Amino acid sequence: MKKFESLVDINKRKGFPRTYRINQFFRWFTFSFGVMAVIYALWVILCKVDGDSSKVIKFAPIIIVLLASNSVIRNLFTLNSMKLFEDKIQFGYLGKKTVRVNWESFTKMELTEGKRKAVRLVYMENGEEKDFRFFLSFPNILEVINSIAEMAPNMELDDFMKTIVVSKDEQKKAKYDFNKIIEKK
Repeated sequence: MKKFESLVDINKRKGFPRTYRINQFFRWFTFSFGVMAVIYALWVILCKVDGDSSKVIKFAPIIIVLLASNSVIRNLFTLNSMKLFEDKIQFGYLGKKTVRVNWESFTKMELTEGKRKAVRLVYMENGEEKDFRFFLSFPNILEVINSIAEMAPNMELDDFMKTIVVSKDEQKKAKYDFNKIIEKK
């Protein structure tokens, strides 16, 4: 039960609003480094490459532009922060519009498998089913998943999420064990 104590009634203990975010130093460092690499590689292509340049000098900047552009795009369009409120959750990005979803709109939470494992949240918006995905590498993922499950109790969970989310029975047992420990002291 010790491992569940930090996840039981997490929203009551930590309060609202609460923010989880990617380390901003690394996010901005990799974004800035990617932008500078693209600018430098373009400068090399435009000012230093000529007909007499070797093939390495001609192709290396192109490869650098492709790799650095990928880094810039990932930093702009992957989830940067989650902010939990009493009535909704807000997903923030650096280069994309913020997504806000009310807790009662959620219908399902599941694990998706692909190149990277991600959490898929299904919700209803204007009578239309939409989904939102974020990677398992997001900071404090267990807290985030349990907070979402606690705030949207009617949400359907897949088999994997059922093993991750602290169930009502586990919460009751943890509270009971915690109360027994306090009574002994």
